[in-house]
Amino acid sequence: MIFPEKYSENNINGTLNVLNSSIKYNCKNIIFASSADIYGNPQYFPIDENHPKNPENYYGFTKLSIEDYLEWYSKLKGINYAALRYFNAAGYDVDGELSGLEQNPANLIPVVMETACGIRKQMSVFGDDYDTPDGTCIRDYVHVTDLSDAHVKALDYIAKNNTNLKLNLGSEVGTSVKEVIDIARKITGKPIDAKIIERRPGDPSELYATSKQAFEILGWKSKYSNMETIIKTTWDAYLKNYQV
Repeated sequence: MIFPEKYSENNINGTLNVLNSSIKYNCKNIIFASSADIYGNPQYFPIDENHPKNPENYYGFTKLSIEDYLEWYSKLKGINYAALRYFNAAGYDVDGELSGLEQNPANLIPVVMETACGIRKQMSVFGDDYDTPDGTCIRDYVHVTDLSDAHVKALDYIAKNNTNLKLNLGSEVGTSVKEVIDIARKITGKPIDAKIIERRPGDPSELYATSKQAFEILGWKSKYSNMETIIKTTWDAYLKNYQV
């Protein structure tokens, strides 16, 4: 919301560059990591693919714009695409083979981990006066291993059926910011100092999606997207990189 030009360049212009290169080199099947942010402030739960699309933040607007570009390129250039809509990709490889860490993270769970490790003395919670049971935002977290499985299934499907897909990928369970921090405290054994500060613009109080269509079409269902597995696999990755 502060630097829309950055997201315009990276998301919109970057995607158009990829699309144009795909056409040039005859790449006909494209998987796009979209976002459930395209739906905006929810009118009902769980959010399904037919929910009105009215992004509340500029990031969501860029993702919806890219979906529109994909639709046009499909009509005009004959590409197949799958737009996979999800909220928070989280967790680490369940087999522990991959443990490289994100640099300068801004998302909740890596920030929680850095606070648990002592890299940060304190973390911020953006508002505790939302219309949720504990006052903090509720979000849908999906484990990266589950997402990887969905991406492969989607690619196989659009290539074999010469078609497009627009699907939600959700854990179908919302978890609040305070709940994430409490679970992390339990798993890490660390105090994790969290300070409540003012809200951020463009943050709806609650977001979580249904994956019914993904199951019906792709046979996909999340296996590792419970918060305990997400936190445990993330903490294991941090322990491999830091002495805590």
